[in-house]
Amino acid sequence: MKQTKEESVKLYLDFYDKYTWPLEIAETLLEVRQYLTESTILSLFQNFYFSHKGQRINEYSEFSIPDGGKLQVLLDEFNERTARFHLRRVQEIIANLSHYQYLCKGKNQNEDSLSLKEIGDLQLNDILQPAIKPTLLLNDDNKAIKQNVQQLGLSSFNPPPLSRKLKGDLFYIVLKTIESVELIITASNLGFYVNSSQGRTFESTQKSDCYYNLIDLIVDHSPSFKKELINAIPEQQEPALPATIKYNHKWLSVQEVPLTLDHQRSESWALDLHGFDVSSLRDWNEELQVFRSLPKMDLIQKLNRDKALSKVYGDFVEAAVRGACAVVDKIIQPLNPMDIECQQVYVYNQIFFSFAMETPEDFRQESGPDATPTVSTTNCDFRNLQILHKLDIPGLSVLNTCLVDYKGRRVIAQSIIPGILNSDHSNCTQYGSIDDGKTIQKSEEFHKVMSKTCEFFHLETDIVFLDGNQQKYSMAGSIEVKGIMGSDKRMYLLDLLRLSPRDYNYQGDNNQCCVLRYELLQNYWVVNTIQKIKQNNSDDPKTQQEAYQNIQNLLIGNPKEGLKLNPALGTKTILQSSEKLTQQEEDLKKLATFLLNQAIPQLIQELSQPETSRHSDLSISDIFHSHGVNMRYLGKVISFIRSEEQPSLRLTLERVVFAKTLKHIFRESMRKAPQNQLSQVLCHLLNIIFSNSNPSVANNKQEDKKKKKKNKNKSTQNGDKPHFKCLIQANNYQYPTYQEVWDQINKIAEARYQHKIDSSILNKKGFHKLSCLRELCQQIGLQLVARDYHDFQPSDIVGIQPIIKFIEQVSEDAKNNIEIGQKYMLEHQNLHQALESYLTASQIILNLHGQMHKELANCYSKISAVYLRKQEYDAAIHFQKQAIQIYTTIYGYDHPLTVQAITALSLYYFSTKNYKEAFNHMLHTLYLANLIGGEGQEVFNQYTNLSLLYSESGQHQSALNCLFEGLEKCESLFKSFQGQETQQYKLRVSGYYSAIALEHGEIGDFQKAVEFQERASDLLKRTLKPEDTRVKEADALLANLKKALNEKRKDTQQSNLDSRRQFGTNRNQQLKTEQQTQQISEETYIESDKEREALLQKLRAAKQSMKFKNKNQMDINRYILAQQLYRQQQQQQKE
Repeated sequence: MKQTKEESVKLYLDFYDKYTWPLEIAETLLEVRQYLTESTILSLFQNFYFSHKGQRINEYSEFSIPDGGKLQVLLDEFNERTARFHLRRVQEIIANLSHYQYLCKGKNQNEDSLSLKEIGDLQLNDILQPAIKPTLLLNDDNKAIKQNVQQLGLSSFNPPPLSRKLKGDLFYIVLKTIESVELIITASNLGFYVNSSQGRTFESTQKSDCYYNLIDLIVDHSPSFKKELINAIPEQQEPALPATIKYNHKWLSVQEVPLTLDHQRSESWALDLHGFDVSSLRDWNEELQVFRSLPKMDLIQKLNRDKALSKVYGDFVEAAVRGACAVVDKIIQPLNPMDIECQQVYVYNQIFFSFAMETPEDFRQESGPDATPTVSTTNCDFRNLQILHKLDIPGLSVLNTCLVDYKGRRVIAQSIIPGILNSDHSNCTQYGSIDDGKTIQKSEEFHKVMSKTCEFFHLETDIVFLDGNQQKYSMAGSIEVKGIMGSDKRMYLLDLLRLSPRDYNYQGDNNQCCVLRYELLQNYWVVNTIQKIKQNNSDDPKTQQEAYQNIQNLLIGNPKEGLKLNPALGTKTILQSSEKLTQQEEDLKKLATFLLNQAIPQLIQELSQPETSRHSDLSISDIFHSHGVNMRYLGKVISFIRSEEQPSLRLTLERVVFAKTLKHIFRESMRKAPQNQLSQVLCHLLNIIFSNSNPSVANNKQEDKKKKKKNKNKSTQNGDKPHFKCLIQANNYQYPTYQEVWDQINKIAEARYQHKIDSSILNKKGFHKLSCLRELCQQIGLQLVARDYHDFQPSDIVGIQPIIKFIEQVSEDAKNNIEIGQKYMLEHQNLHQALESYLTASQIILNLHGQMHKELANCYSKISAVYLRKQEYDAAIHFQKQAIQIYTTIYGYDHPLTVQAITALSLYYFSTKNYKEAFNHMLHTLYLANLIGGEGQEVFNQYTNLSLLYSESGQHQSALNCLFEGLEKCESLFKSFQGQETQQYKLRVSGYYSAIALEHGEIGDFQKAVEFQERASDLLKRTLKPEDTRVKEADALLANLKKALNEKRKDTQQSNLDSRRQFGTNRNQQLKTEQQTQQISEETYIESDKEREALLQKLRAAKQSMKFKNKNQMDINRYILAQQLYRQQQQQQKE
């Protein structure tokens, strides 16, 4: 749409006179239609068109209208396609009424704030009880919706005869209301009306008025439906759009949904084509390549290109997931049914499906032209493919790929290279080898593209290979990466494993898939470059500028001089011997040493930071990968961590190893188990791992057989005719025993992660079974009924959902705006410019991905932080709520990002003195932190935050309860490992003691304050050197508390003396006042109430971090003394 001024054109809905909408510059009519279609304004009026000055406008062509123009939205006539869409829309609304009722909740919420007294009535012990009903935090609490209609669907009178089609009949609908009235509705080009048909007799005579939407028709013919539905769709709020792609599945369900009679569901199942669109056969590869070739010279072109790519990525993933599930369920026939199952391939909906083989005990790579890829191979291949999508190398085309894990099987879904299915691989392969180096193909055109690719991946571009005839070939990269020329004359790369060099810490044929991550190569090159700059110590500013510019170019993906690593070393390919080859091998060994000696220690250092989120396997995996460390190094990282120094971190990593090991065992069991026994097998394994009692499935089976045999004999004796047996014999699946499962766990854990695990891990102090169960369910797609478990039953397993890995389009413009906003916030303290940058990024993401996207939630969180700094609390709360809504939709409540967002919202509420909401949200985060990560640093931080909220609201006893609870968990966790008081334990506990002492000081109980501060000082003196600042600070605080205690005792004695003196002068009171005045003049710590409040803010920050440095300690001492003097002044005024 071409416009000259922003918001110069307005959209008018003639059937909604009160609704106008200003159009923005970058919006097209297709975007406007999409917005209106997804809004509640036109939820029932989706068959419309745009008009300007009485002329219908083509939505697919560009047009221009003058400023101040009027663009109308008019209702259009129905055709069979739009009428069917309207029927399906109404069916969805009726079936999902709970979604709309949820939107109505909170519409007029204006709850009164909870008073401080009521907050004080909340006891911490009550908060931490299991009776919290945690399922309410993970699921919607809407009540079950009553049935609104008995039946709404296509009638058996369809299709209409030709004579009726000439009169406008499109199809017929059957409606059976709650009142058991059956109506036959005619769908015509003008709308919907009830005809005179009854029973099995069709009568076309119109019996009612013609309605433009079915809702109005049903309302007029069913009073019960009117009562339940008519007010369900609010006009004031827009619906929360569902996420296009599920990032994570909900592993808990409130209860299994009972199976009810639903004609709409039955019709949808009967017509389900598993993602195949019969109306248009999509060529996924052609769409992707065309959109990747779109221009991107300016911002508008970039946005249009990114939006098109995002759309094709999302549609492909949706079709790929549904097709992969159909492949696993054996609904789709393979192209090669004579081959074994793991080698069978499928083509459906223009997508190529194949299986990946599971190798849980090693990282081997299958060889040969017909070799089946392993799961490890596909992970590395997909990781490099994601990098290629971001690099966008000219002349190179990439495939759209999605990995789907479903029922223990890994399915690879790829777009199809044109012509590859109609020819042999040897005919279309123009670069590399398909037979392990026996024959090598080389093309100069491909060599240029491959050389450019190797530069980005830090690989050697001149490697000499020998084929089976000992002929030399100089190749870029490894010959295992195959260059394919499609019939569309585009160049593609397949089998991208060898775009990463071998990891020399894992050598041998069983570790062929052990390669180094791209992040490690970048970190290694940056570190070496910086070291060279320091060693050269060049004073030439031009040389330094060139060196730092080279580093900057590397970070943005355009290296000027990168590493030159040989990816063929350590593989089965034959290389020509040379001195250069020896040097390249030494380079890989240096990289392996760098990983062990520098990357892993830096990783452990980041994991040890208090602000680092290590709630779950997802958070830990992200931190590992950011340092370039593969998850197979989990055991090595654990061995570097002393259990007595960092017990919570070590226990968290052991839980991750345990959950990942269980994933392989459960996936193998799901592949081997018969379909009719899948829930029993999973239940059996869950009971072995998590139940307190050992399952006895075999005994139960024998008892069932005895019962059946007994019943059969009884019926035969009574003279009954024997029943026919099922001709298919049941598969006698051998259920593993308790010892077999744990032996397999230890074997896989030691083979893949170099860490031994046995059943004693479940009895370790601080090991949270629920957290481990959650991670396991999320990794294999298992969904359970939410209840308190002692033993698992097959009925507790609701279902299995697919887990997917997909390529996601990322907008560089949005990313750059976020980085600019952070720079304005941190370096320049320019809140206005930071806010502008964040809002621009959010608009780009919203325009590109829609409302439900993780990056949009990240933007909203940053915007709310800016508004908080500007003290615009309402705006901060609004954007933070939006972020939480997005996180909960795509991730669920029990996700680290959601927990962080809710924690921030609780602090925002507290800033507005909305104590009820603040405490509710903080209590939720405390429970969720326990659920996700168990007892660890995050839980300790939540106790500290909660105590801070209680303290600031004046509820000091509740604050003390929180601190004591955190202290107890901390002591219990640390002492469970070897029973030693380590340095970290002493520092952490001393911090708790100091916080408890300060809390006692605020309530005037200086006796206990001195007692706890003495404990803190004693721990610090036994841990640190006397000259350490923390020891001096603790002693200073102890001295101030003792001074305050002595003054309080003097005041008490003087008060008792005054009460005993019945007559006399007031000389003692005068002396007391003079001493206080002299003390105030000598130590002028506080000059005004404003300074007291400023010091109070610093005290909050110090208590929250529990790190008392020199400046903080001085402020705390001043604050305590000022509070004492202030109370004394108030007491004097009263007297």
